[in-house]
Amino acid sequence: MGRPSKAPKRIDEVLDAFTRCVARYGLEGVTLQRVADEAGMARGHIRHYVGNRDELRELFAQRIVGRYAGRAEQLAHAGAAGRRAEAIVGYFFGEEMEPSDDNAAINAILGAVRFDDALRERIRTVYTGLETLLRDALADDHPGRPPATYHDAAYQILALAYGHWTFAEMGFPADRAQSAHRLALTIVDAVATSR
Repeated sequence: MGRPSKAPKRIDEVLDAFTRCVARYGLEGVTLQRVADEAGMARGHIRHYVGNRDELRELFAQRIVGRYAGRAEQLAHAGAAGRRAEAIVGYFFGEEMEPSDDNAAINAILGAVRFDDALRERIRTVYTGLETLLRDALADDHPGRPPATYHDAAYQILALAYGHWTFAEMGFPADRAQSAHRLALTIVDAVATSR
């Protein structure tokens, strides 16, 4: 019997190093050599495990945004009936979203979408998926409202969350998360009390 493959572990190490590099240099400033240096690997190992720079960038985009979208989906499905939207809102403004290399890297991706049609489409799909997840949670929690009520509220919360994450990366005080969280919950409450 052969030894287990080291590839999954090495790919994670490379993607972790890529994330730190994107946070530090921006998406366009990342080179294979910088990633190799950050990962403590030879450049050839980077190519062996993930391929060229474009392939690495694609894997990175899938991983980084998928991680957060997947967590929001888990929370929506695990949340108590009638409180699923609140669970998602809590995640959007919770400790998992505090400033980190991941958040800085996501901001770098969002800056790059203006010039990269394929990346823009991938990222828009993720964010519209989050909007849909939140809209559906609001509809499940508070049935019988006009569809536009759910859609508008989901967009407002997502826009507030994105703005908050961006401001947090700029060094706004951590207590601002509580303020943004309260505002997002007032949007949920407005759906609950609407007719």
